Amino acid sequence: MKSFMQKIIKSVDNKDKVETLLKQYASEGDFINERDAHGDSLLHFASRIHCLPVMELLVQSGADTEAANEHGRRPIHEAIESVECVTYLVNKCHVDVNAMKRGDWTPVMSASLKGNIEIVQILVNAGALLNRTTRDGRTALYLAVQEGHIQLSKYLTDQYPQAITQATKSGRLPTQAAAALTDPNEVNNEGTPAYIITTYLLSHATSALPTLLQHRDNSGRNILLDSAVSQNLQLLRFLLDQGADPNDSDSLGRNMIHHASMMGHLNVLKLLSELNVNWNTPDSWDRWTPLMHAARQGHANIVKYLVGTIKVDLHCKDKQGRTAAEIGTQKVY
Repeated sequence: MKSFMQKIIKSVDNKDKVETLLKQYASEGDFINERDAHGDSLLHFASRIHCLPVMELLVQSGADTEAANEHGRRPIHEAIESVECVTYLVNKCHVDVNAMKRGDWTPVMSASLKGNIEIVQILVNAGALLNRTTRDGRTALYLAVQEGHIQLSKYLTDQYPQAITQATKSGRLPTQAAAALTDPNEVNNEGTPAYIITTYLLSHATSALPTLLQHRDNSGRNILLDSAVSQNLQLLRFLLDQGADPNDSDSLGRNMIHHASMMGHLNVLKLLSELNVNWNTPDSWDRWTPLMHAARQGHANIVKYLVGTIKVDLHCKDKQGRTAAEIGTQKVY
């Protein structure tokens, strides 16, 4: 025999049908909070499809607004993309806006990742905590930044600037996540998302600029290296003008020139040609120079630039005594 939930679930998007079934089974006890095999209640299903009329009907009939399924998801998590449903659950039902799914994700984190600033504002106004982190240490601000949500990143920065210096478990700051953004399109002539968000974060941070420029994640990478890898030239120029050291290297001893040569970023190398940098510096892993990395990856245009324009040393040798010509995957010079 089908349970009440099995009978009603197909009509969960239709208020009239749900209301009829609720009256029909009213004498069969407390069925409104019945769960399926995954711990989902009818309110979960209604919230998931953002059907506010049915949500209101179920709550009026006694549905538990804080019911959590096997993944820890509550109705607020299911409805997180609907402004009207979130507004109802927060302002009318007064649900816990800091409830965590899977033990770490709060509603404001999910909304920040999706970039819905209106929902984030509703949650923040209701007391959502912005210092909470996911298991890997990402705050709501970090999540908004990593997705390139400009206005939301600014809003969260204004609300809780301390998150700018709140590092993830891998040691990364929101400034680094911003510098790593790869969208090259300018926004209203203000610059790229990477430039707009990073400069906003730096200007509102509670730490001094030199401290943020020197900060390294667990791999030894700093904001300047992130900018070079993602080819954010506008941001690179800004950071260098602010005193960032172009010779800074990561934990493998690889600096901007190594990374740009390895990835084929000729535009980054041309920008660096105006600076006082050592083009023959070997990394600390296998003593490879930028030329060796470019040769190994087969970036003929990079090799041509390093050899013909920069005039790098062709005779440098790695740990095994090999030159770039011997390391290269093809004859590129």
